[in-house]
Amino acid sequence: MNNIKDIIKSANSQKPDKYNILTFPTHERYETQLCKTGHNFYSCHIQNNKKWNKEQTAVPENYYILPENQVINYIDFDFILVQSKYWQYQVAMDIIKSRPLPIIVLEHTLPTPETVSQENIQAMKQMVGHINVFISEFSKSEWGIENNSKVIYHGVDSETFKPIEVDKENYILTVANDFKNRNYCLNYEGWNRITENLNAVLVGENNGELSKACKSADELALEYNKCKVYLNTTTLSPIPMSLLEAMSCGCAVVSTATCMIPEVIQDGLNGFISNDEKELREKTEMLLDNEELRKTMGENARKTIQNMFSEQRFLDEWNNTFDQICEAKKI
Repeated sequence: MNNIKDIIKSANSQKPDKYNILTFPTHERYETQLCKTGHNFYSCHIQNNKKWNKEQTAVPENYYILPENQVINYIDFDFILVQSKYWQYQVAMDIIKSRPLPIIVLEHTLPTPETVSQENIQAMKQMVGHINVFISEFSKSEWGIENNSKVIYHGVDSETFKPIEVDKENYILTVANDFKNRNYCLNYEGWNRITENLNAVLVGENNGELSKACKSADELALEYNKCKVYLNTTTLSPIPMSLLEAMSCGCAVVSTATCMIPEVIQDGLNGFISNDEKELREKTEMLLDNEELRKTMGENARKTIQNMFSEQRFLDEWNNTFDQICEAKKI
């Protein structure tokens, strides 16, 4: 009898080849990369909330969009991946009332008193999962959530975002979505001041008013490769993915020195950083005029990405996290 129990116990504890993960549409590019872990992702679309933008990013083969406002009952989910405290966490709490599941809470953003009251920020700090993941040490520190918390740096696909043989064009590139409305964190007004009378190009979804988004990662990589300088003006972003992609493409970058950025860019070595707009403009103009400096900084920038933000490290750390949450589920 004991042998039978042991066999059943062993069978039940066996790790599945693929986890079934219930999640929500958040950042298409980030989730596309998560799909490279090889598991099945089931995306819960809720009326009047974020949907997957198929025009910008194709849906991966292992990412399944569920019917609106439905969680399919016949799928045996292993856990829930929440990526926003603004609405996803509340939906997840409703789901586990009838389907008890462990929760991973991934936090992409920072607490923003500019747009959210202190009372709401305090409430959001209580919205924790069985495991809490942050994209930078800076972000983890700002939220102040220590229990079962870990940091997983972004991963950059350095085979897609790589230097390619293309003629450089004499302009400054910035990639930003909803730039004007997110001035509080992306610093649209500062970008205007820094680039005044310079040839600056904006790429991103901005309602067709300022710019349009690229339709693929390859198209975006080409944009990075064509510019002479990449300019990042964010003031409240843990670590902008566009900045990392630009560096991976070998761009000479100029950036604000905020959040995690000073941990990534060593001023004068693999880019220029400053919080002084006059200095940011001066460094931008210097790079526009100095091909050799652009080349050296771009090469150093790419090495930084390969060392700190490799895609394989990203996938390994996420797979380890998925294993941890499923081990916790058995206890």
